[in-house]
Amino acid sequence: MVYKKVSFVGGGRIVRIVLNGWKRKNALPAEIKAVEIKPEVAERLKKQFPGALVSTTVEDLKGSEIIFLAVHPPAMPDILPKLKSLIAENTIVCSFVPKFSLSKLMEALGGYNRIIRMNPLATSYVNAGYNPASFGPGISPEDKNKFLQQMAVLGQAPEVQDELIEVYASISAMGPSYFWFLFYELVNLGESFGLTREQALEAVSNMLIGAAKTMAESGLSPDEVMDLIPTRPLAEEEEKIKETFRQKIQGIYNKLKS
Repeated sequence: MVYKKVSFVGGGRIVRIVLNGWKRKNALPAEIKAVEIKPEVAERLKKQFPGALVSTTVEDLKGSEIIFLAVHPPAMPDILPKLKSLIAENTIVCSFVPKFSLSKLMEALGGYNRIIRMNPLATSYVNAGYNPASFGPGISPEDKNKFLQQMAVLGQAPEVQDELIEVYASISAMGPSYFWFLFYELVNLGESFGLTREQALEAVSNMLIGAAKTMAESGLSPDEVMDLIPTRPLAEEEEKIKETFRQKIQGIYNKLKS
């Protein structure tokens, strides 16, 4: 059994990612509502998902079984008081928003504790997400099972401690953005060397899947894994790249935790 009446506060990227993951598996809820104040974002959402009812008023979400918060953190102080007035006793609130812990959300919602936090990964778009979740004290085992059943369509949804959500946001949810531009550059190089676009995409994507599997399943240390390939063309630049990497991602984490 899954939620049939699903709503979103926000209508941008993460909403399209979640809905597309469900759509790919024929698992779209019977009723989808979204609140989005930017006309161009609302139009894009309606075009991609014609069955969604998109409005500009949070009050239109009344009666939803589960409400997903999918906005930027600065919008939350305005949204949470409005949400507080319309959630019913059996409503689940799931926040995709960093910086707002379970305790902070409960306080803003007047002690309401049927709350979940989740950190969705963009790869949920193709049902390959790794989407950690933490659960408030008002979430029963039945609630949890129902939620996880619905979100399993998008990929893995491990339960984690609430204070770790921002860690996952920094290293996994944002992780593809650190590398995708390089992966696509490999595809471009493959084309320039004579592969078709399709051949280059297949080669690079399968290489990435295998590289991840080797890291996770080989039992080798990082040095041993990297020693499986006899040459390292970027060896002279590695320390510089790693230092940039550390500084940038530490900055992201600090910002999310502030």
